[in-house]
Amino acid sequence: MPKTLSPAKPGSLKAWLDYLASLNPEHMELGLSRVREVFSRLKLDALKQLPIVEVAGTNGKGSTAALTAGALERSGVPAGLYTSPHLHRFNERIVAGGREISDEDLCQALSEVWDAVRAGEFVPLTYFEYTTLAAFVCFARAGVQALVLEIGLGGRLDAVNILDADIACIASVGLDHVKILGNTLAQIASEKAGIIKKGAMVVSGLLPPEAREVVEAKAREGGAKLFASGRDFAACATPNALEYEDGGKTRLYPLPKVPLECAPLALKILGLLGQGVSGKRPLAITPEAVDGALSEVCLPGRMQLVHQKPDIYYDVAHNVPAAAHLKQALLRHQVKGRRYAVMGMLRDKDVEGVLRTLAPVFDGFFAASLHTGRGESAQRLEAALRSLERPPALVKSFEQVSEAYAACLRQCGPDDEIVVCGSFVTVTEASDFEKQAFSQLE
Repeated sequence: MPKTLSPAKPGSLKAWLDYLASLNPEHMELGLSRVREVFSRLKLDALKQLPIVEVAGTNGKGSTAALTAGALERSGVPAGLYTSPHLHRFNERIVAGGREISDEDLCQALSEVWDAVRAGEFVPLTYFEYTTLAAFVCFARAGVQALVLEIGLGGRLDAVNILDADIACIASVGLDHVKILGNTLAQIASEKAGIIKKGAMVVSGLLPPEAREVVEAKAREGGAKLFASGRDFAACATPNALEYEDGGKTRLYPLPKVPLECAPLALKILGLLGQGVSGKRPLAITPEAVDGALSEVCLPGRMQLVHQKPDIYYDVAHNVPAAAHLKQALLRHQVKGRRYAVMGMLRDKDVEGVLRTLAPVFDGFFAASLHTGRGESAQRLEAALRSLERPPALVKSFEQVSEAYAACLRQCGPDDEIVVCGSFVTVTEASDFEKQAFSQLE
């Protein structure tokens, strides 16, 4: 169990984040009874009257959620957007009315959860339960008109799932978190499909057959209407536009900044919200707002270009499906010089599978150890790379991401390309080193 006691209620945001860290962010205790009890004590039932979108998936869920919320905001519909994890500041997780929650409002929300936890028999919440409830408090206080919520892990037993989704989106299904969600695609799909509620709308991405069957069965069981990518709607990229087809009609949109696979999911969700869901009022979403969101919305750390000459990208790809998407994105553009990876991973990921996927598109790897509770050593990454049938010509190991990043910068010329990837932790540490690293390029 996580720790349940603190000498006094925290005051500053730093004190609150220290308290949350004491609950152990890596501790997972799945189940909804605790968070439901505290939600009831917080008297947040008014949130249930809003249009609610929940987005689950192995990859792509954060970008799909951000694009959906971005189009709502640009249409004048204040939305509550909840995503995780964050890269730099916890506030990134909670966006209300298009703005990250302020320190003051976040502290107030955490304080209200603290009081509710103790308003009767003590309820021992996990880190994610605590932060999810704080997000709900923030959204209620901000008066948002719609909720767009990324599922943190799985779906069925995720804290977000105490709210019934009017639109349940299953963005993708791949092998990840197998010790928690199951070691087959069907088992993982079953957990993610747990966000599908009776009579809801369901939007699914291009799923593997065994996962698609599970999602279809869950939708039928609950009388939910399923809209499947590739069957009921589809999109393809041309050199200058995104061609989106739905209901026999085709429309051209700007090319998205989010991964291509996420755009049609968000477009379908927005179309359904514009029609009205679960008897709730339709939302007035304008074509101009959708165009603007596609052109502008992106999440940090998703093929994020942070520097040029050399071109440096940040990407949080940390499992095999995400690595495959990253590989395809890299293959779509040419590099004049060489392409290098600065990489660190968590030990509970398929390290060998990710490196096997990515190795063909890189000329060299600068592997770094991650010094978190689940961090893997650079030596494991190096051994995995050297064991490949065609190992990269350049493989080096470092004890810190900053050391690997600096060494890679020294190796690079202006025509080369660097991709920092493998984990949110890797990208965060690289970004923290960014100013110092870039000063070496001047």
